[in-house]
Amino acid sequence: MVPAASPSSSSDVRVGILVLNYHHPKETLDCVKSLLAREPASTRVVWLENDAKVTWPNARAVLKSSGIPYEILEAESTRLSESGVVGVILNQENLGFAGGNNVGFRLLHRNGVPFTWVLNNDTLLQSGSSNALVRAAEARPEVGLWGTTIQAADGRSYSGGLLNRRDFSIELILATEILEGNPLSFISGCSLFSRTEVAHTLGYLPEDYFLYYEDPAFSMEARRQGLAVSACHEVAIFHEESLSTGHRSPLMEYYSRRNRWAFIQRYFPSQLSVQQWKMWYRFQSLLFRGNLRRFRLEWQAMQDWKAGRMGRTERMLG
Repeated sequence: MVPAASPSSSSDVRVGILVLNYHHPKETLDCVKSLLAREPASTRVVWLENDAKVTWPNARAVLKSSGIPYEILEAESTRLSESGVVGVILNQENLGFAGGNNVGFRLLHRNGVPFTWVLNNDTLLQSGSSNALVRAAEARPEVGLWGTTIQAADGRSYSGGLLNRRDFSIELILATEILEGNPLSFISGCSLFSRTEVAHTLGYLPEDYFLYYEDPAFSMEARRQGLAVSACHEVAIFHEESLSTGHRSPLMEYYSRRNRWAFIQRYFPSQLSVQQWKMWYRFQSLLFRGNLRRFRLEWQAMQDWKAGRMGRTERMLG
């Protein structure tokens, strides 16, 4: 570890950027490098290492070889690293997307950092910086959550998503007017900016989801508090997508299905019986087509939701 400078007050820190790593330190390092190249001295980058008891030796080697100064911070620390020094928090267990990032949220809140930016580790900051997000947030205090332009590897651009009333699946959207005007829209957790105090008031990202649907839930909670959501397109990031879970992997499918049920129950309970009837028809269709793997995965997801088994699953998926 590169020795850090002596600690100083964090009162000059305006933004903390949270980057959660889980078994992909090289990609996380690329993300951090893109931030350090564009962010002002008033920003602190926090590397959150999930499952650190397993992953940290490899991640530490990657960080050391990069030459970027870093400092290990305790999760309960009342100080931050110096400008240009990456703060690292070791989450010994895999806390999931929400739980891992919430450790960082609480660190920044404890240290009085006004703004927090959550970024996926498979992203690169391409244009703009948190300065533009701060300006937008200060100009419009009624907006609780901000997104940015996210440019996906397949060419799509989006800032968040829109829930389909038919089955509560998600359509990606970019248009600011939809984000602000449609109550079923939400800011993507891939790039999510807020006042740290707002996140604290909302209870941070809901950890019982573990993976997927925590960002729609977070936006729903913001709206329940009378806050709007919007996007600042002066800032653009590139997103590789599904680096940790794999695109359309059993892991991704299971959490998406299970958590969708939990989301509907929590925010649209009147739709629950209709969605359950639709699912029975889907189960019949999957069995008729002989898609037993998909049937088993969706059945497990539904049964776990019914039994209240949220958080990290111990099931063997695949």
